[in-house]
Amino acid sequence: MKKIFTCLILSCLIGSAVQAQERRAPKLSAPTRHYLSVSRKSSGNDGIVPDYVYKVINNQYYISAMVKMRSGADASALDALGVYVGTRAGSIWTTQVPVNKVEEFTKLSAIEYIELDAPIYPTLDSARKLTRADSAQKGIYLPFPMTGKNVVTGIIDAGFDYNHTTFYDTTRSGYRIKKIWAQKNTGTPPAGYAYGREMTDTNVMRAVGYDTAITSHGTHVAGITAGSGYDGTGSARYRGMAYESDIVLVAIMPAPSQWINTGVSDIVDGVNYIFSYATTVSKPAVVNLSWGSTLGPHDGTSLFSQAVDILTGPGRIFVCAAGNNAQDTVHLEKTFAFTDTLVHTFVNFSPYLDTAHQMTYVDVWGEPGQTFCLGARLFNGSAAIDSTGFICLSADSTYDMHMIGSNGDTCFVSITTAPLEFNGRPHAYVYFHSKVHDAICLSAMGQSGTRINMWEGFLIPPTGYYGSLTSHGFPWAVTGDVNMTVSDIGSTRSAITVAAYNTKVSFKNISGATYSYTGAVRGKLSSFSSHGPTLDNRIKPDIAAPGLGVVSAVSSYDPSFSSGGSEYTSTISAHLDAISGRTYSYAILGGTSMASPCVSGIVAMMLQYSPTLSPDSVKSLININAIKDTFTSVTLPATGTNLWGHGKINAYRTLRYMVGNLSVAQQGIDPMDCILYPNPGTGNFTLSFTGKASEALTISVFDITGKMVTFQSWNVNAGTNSKELNLTQLAKGIYFTKVNSLTGHIVIKTIIE
Repeated sequence: MKKIFTCLILSCLIGSAVQAQERRAPKLSAPTRHYLSVSRKSSGNDGIVPDYVYKVINNQYYISAMVKMRSGADASALDALGVYVGTRAGSIWTTQVPVNKVEEFTKLSAIEYIELDAPIYPTLDSARKLTRADSAQKGIYLPFPMTGKNVVTGIIDAGFDYNHTTFYDTTRSGYRIKKIWAQKNTGTPPAGYAYGREMTDTNVMRAVGYDTAITSHGTHVAGITAGSGYDGTGSARYRGMAYESDIVLVAIMPAPSQWINTGVSDIVDGVNYIFSYATTVSKPAVVNLSWGSTLGPHDGTSLFSQAVDILTGPGRIFVCAAGNNAQDTVHLEKTFAFTDTLVHTFVNFSPYLDTAHQMTYVDVWGEPGQTFCLGARLFNGSAAIDSTGFICLSADSTYDMHMIGSNGDTCFVSITTAPLEFNGRPHAYVYFHSKVHDAICLSAMGQSGTRINMWEGFLIPPTGYYGSLTSHGFPWAVTGDVNMTVSDIGSTRSAITVAAYNTKVSFKNISGATYSYTGAVRGKLSSFSSHGPTLDNRIKPDIAAPGLGVVSAVSSYDPSFSSGGSEYTSTISAHLDAISGRTYSYAILGGTSMASPCVSGIVAMMLQYSPTLSPDSVKSLININAIKDTFTSVTLPATGTNLWGHGKINAYRTLRYMVGNLSVAQQGIDPMDCILYPNPGTGNFTLSFTGKASEALTISVFDITGKMVTFQSWNVNAGTNSKELNLTQLAKGIYFTKVNSLTGHIVIKTIIE
């Protein structure tokens, strides 16, 4: 994801030029222009347009804005409109503008630039709210707070900071990591294993400190699933989902060969290790894996998938990321016909690989009882200059070949064939290592009715490098697609496979600079989130969760998130820990790697209430209670889709559903899906409502005596809607917010502190 830093580069004139400049209208930000467009088109909205920040001052609505004043300008023109000025940081001022004066405000020549505020959505606490996990954590209308207590959350990953304060409890006193297996470190391995180092002594864990300093991926993922969010301020703003769960870490740093369908034994060991520990302490467990690959059969039959299907069961749940390949044309499917027995595609290397590492794999799978042949050619322009010839799947063999390019150097080709793979499918695994500048064409041949699927990908731990399958401009060649890009790991039947959607499309970093994700729309499926189906035509992914962008902990041993580091622009906050003397940071990242631990943490909440839930039960519960909106489609089919699965995960609705088989009335909760957060709060609240149709709601707020203190209307659409509810004009205390719809109402106890 490219981050675009929005900066204002404006000129200031002096002398007589100032007067000419002041006669010009100010430049408006895109959100400001959007506000004006919507406001002009909408009658009866009183200037209230969704997704902006409002305040009530003296019983009047104001909209918040940042402005840059022209050189020498004063506040007199703003005062005349009743605009309140707050902070004055040089020429940059904060303002509160009466909503009925916005049009006039946008024409004031004293102002150089206007930027109406869009609501700020903090990344991980936003993820908790959008998944309704915050309400579950508070135990609203539930028998107790759902925090993952007495559940083991296992994270298989790399880049752990064992000392990060997020792995302590909310008071920074209780250390929550129970066991660590650093699989690539030397030392005493766990019982029953011959490699790695197991650590069970918390003093040893903290003394060792970390597994690798080249990434923070594991720390970030674990923080989303189970982090307390401790940052020295007491806010717990970046708290994870199951923040009272017990944590077990399995640190991995695999070689590329470990991702070839059956070569994921380290991961299987890690899954088993976590589940076994949970059994010894008589607790349920959920394991998160936010790693994957495009390679493998993608039909749930790999040995990894089979092993996980066996290891999971009641109280043993496995959650994984769908993958981040929806923008990579790394897949190609072909069914040959009587007059169409050949398919050609060009294999492009990842642009992020240097010239010394022009390498990639292409994994080709057929259907049981069929076979096919493969061959490669080099093209210099439109001319084929060398060829391997065709290799047919007649035996389990490896064919090492090479082609000479136009520069006189070599393209090495290795094709490993299996006419009958472990799952009954014909299989060919192709490796390219090119030192030439010519285009590489891969051709496949098969009889009429034969179907093949191929995937391209290459990994240099801990990063995947994906090129593309393309026509290269030739009419006789074909370009790949983004279907079936859910990883082979994600194709596992018992796995809960997670897609990602956008929850934060811009952010302000620790330096105060604002960045945005190009083209991202809040609430929309993330552009990178991999698509299903599986090769055997099952729906994957299963569910979607916040994946762009999410703030969580990063490793203090990873220099990239420190000042001057390559990822420092993604750092959101940092605090010096008085106990350890180290500085611990939180940063924003995106990917299905971030969506998966959101679901893992919610599953831990579910296991807290019902410790013997099976994978199928968990799927059923989260699927039938998922959020459906205009992005997912309000009328998702019962089987789900290969983009969204069954929609956006809703922790609160799922847990309410699980609370016995009581009726809505018996549960003491209204059928309206309406939530107010943060609650308690300082007066700035957000209302989130999920409806089935467009309608007009009313919002009434009453004080403790029953007196109505504010009233407003709210026009909502089918799906999920959000609205800022500003009660800062009210005194601290207890209030009751009543939301009425055509079909019911809900009363929410609202605390201003």
